[in-house]
Amino acid sequence: MTAQTSSAVPEYYAQRFAKAFEALVTEVRAAVEAGILNPAYSATPAFLMWQTEALPRLEQELTEVQNALARFLIGESSTIAQVAKDKLGLAKQLDGFSLDFAGPEHAKVLDQLETSVVLAAYPVCLAAGIR
Repeated sequence: MTAQTSSAVPEYYAQRFAKAFEALVTEVRAAVEAGILNPAYSATPAFLMWQTEALPRLEQELTEVQNALARFLIGESSTIAQVAKDKLGLAKQLDGFSLDFAGPEHAKVLDQLETSVVLAAYPVCLAAGIR
């Protein structure tokens, strides 16, 4: 790597961050799919918000995370650092979207995964010098 592309971000941190975000999106998809089959959830405004707003946004953001990781793996680390910085505010970004939109079981897992994303984003930012 050249000085321009060298990274203070360990690959492990970048990979862990990308996997954490992917796990969150995978669980949101599973919750939406489960909720579709349950009229007690599928007819609620909270469910519809996740299905039509939050999930599409998270899927787009997952593509951004995956692209940032691909760039990181070829030596460019600023993109993954900026994406990680954005995800430090994930809870605020999802404010207004009730995590129990598909039931308490999914809500518990989603809460843990949301926390995992933030906890995985933090060392990426710290290593990149972003505070």
